[in-house]
Amino acid sequence: MSGDSSLLVEKLWRLKRRIDKGACPGVEFVHLNTLLREPGYRADVLRRVEQSGTEELKALAREIQANDTGQPLMADSSTTRITTPAEDTRKKSGWLRRRGLILVPALAIGAVAAGFTAFENRAVRIDTDISHDTIWETGRRYILEKTVYVENANLTIEPGVTIEGKNGSALVVTSTAKLFARGKADSPIVFTSALSEGKRARGDWGGVVLLGRAPVNEAEAAIEGLPPGETRGVFGGSDTDYSCGVIEYTRIEFAGFEVYKDNELNGLTLGGCGKNTIVRNVQVHRSLDDGIEMFGGNVDLQNIVISGAGDDSIDWDWGWTGRVQFAVIQQHPDAGDNAFEGDNNGGNHEATPRSEPTFYNITLVGAGNSQKKHRGMIVREGSGGHFHNMLIDSYGIEALDTRDDALSLVNRNLLTFSNNLMANLGHLGQVASETSENDDDFGFDEQAWMAAPGNNNVFRVDTALFPNAKDLVNPNFMPRIQLRQMNATRPPQSEFFDESANFVGAVSPVSGSSWLDGWTDFPES
Repeated sequence: MSGDSSLLVEKLWRLKRRIDKGACPGVEFVHLNTLLREPGYRADVLRRVEQSGTEELKALAREIQANDTGQPLMADSSTTRITTPAEDTRKKSGWLRRRGLILVPALAIGAVAAGFTAFENRAVRIDTDISHDTIWETGRRYILEKTVYVENANLTIEPGVTIEGKNGSALVVTSTAKLFARGKADSPIVFTSALSEGKRARGDWGGVVLLGRAPVNEAEAAIEGLPPGETRGVFGGSDTDYSCGVIEYTRIEFAGFEVYKDNELNGLTLGGCGKNTIVRNVQVHRSLDDGIEMFGGNVDLQNIVISGAGDDSIDWDWGWTGRVQFAVIQQHPDAGDNAFEGDNNGGNHEATPRSEPTFYNITLVGAGNSQKKHRGMIVREGSGGHFHNMLIDSYGIEALDTRDDALSLVNRNLLTFSNNLMANLGHLGQVASETSENDDDFGFDEQAWMAAPGNNNVFRVDTALFPNAKDLVNPNFMPRIQLRQMNATRPPQSEFFDESANFVGAVSPVSGSSWLDGWTDFPES
């Protein structure tokens, strides 16, 4: 996919999202994949927008029409799959029908690999679900042909393995299974698009989903992004210690596949994952939807990079109470919404367990007054949270927006925001003022709260980062200010937190290297 085509895809994604939110009366929903694959369907949608869309939507439609060649944008190239005698025997025995989907028994990876020639570059095509302990081996690449479910089994991925997702594919590790994806700094595991370099784009494939049995505050919770009624997407329980497995030194690129209306997979989705789940040294790059989203559970995150997410970078709902230390969010000038979007439960803001994550040493890099302006954080629907030692830089809208009954959360010490540095913001570190017409938090004054002396926050007119923090291909997130210009606090004493990180932001201002070195990457396509 050329650069022009990639830009067209992202414009069509924006068009689709705005239509879904009511910007074109009479058109309730547009399916993204059909919009990309079917030129006739695309032309009809654009015609309807010209007839009844908002002026902003019509302007976007005209931009699309000016660059649309009338060709399919995500045609699925035909491939030949060589089968082994064992596979042929299995196929002749008949397909299993389950929950309205056609499934086949899982095959031993070694048997599949035996059927491929050197011309396939040791590729292993995965088109069946995994129901027994399986290892994806170093030196091979694996191609996801469909949404692959792991059930009643452990999937182990060795260092250096590349997993390529075809359009419509994803990896879903159910609550009866575990994923052990342990890469290394010099040989990370990479989940990426099956398209060749230069043609990859956001939304090429689905992403990675881990489901567990830790508490959530939504009855009969099922992960979004899967077909309605798919019971393998159910998660949640009472086991706070539950482990969904391990994912470390791993990159997830060009993911975020839409399935149904308002129903997308993220780069990495964690539903009901407990505190014994290990998620560290993980990058999600150019996801079409959110970078990482937590649905309940109490999984902790450490050494996280989200770059160029198409929607929110870190999102949480349904009672997530995990901890995060050392995370970098880089937002791109052409896409994205909030760096953080935090919710508790839309149907019951007081639902328990309440979302109340804790963050230390976070760097949020906005794109300033770019084509697509961003917000640093939005916290709403009863979510608490504790935000400390954060560096929030270059956000064109605002640093923080609280909604709903934020004052009550602050008074109960469920929501805290202290020892943070806010720099180069559209309102000099202030949130946009609210009038009586758009007051959405019962008059709570975020700016006064943030600036209160007891919160020890610092506001800075110019940026606290070097210019290449916004470099989309080769960024450097080290702050350019000195320790004495920060007002950090020491992280809590625990086995999880690094107590020596007495600075704001995710990267030490006094170290010659950083935890991002070696395993992260920022490809354009």
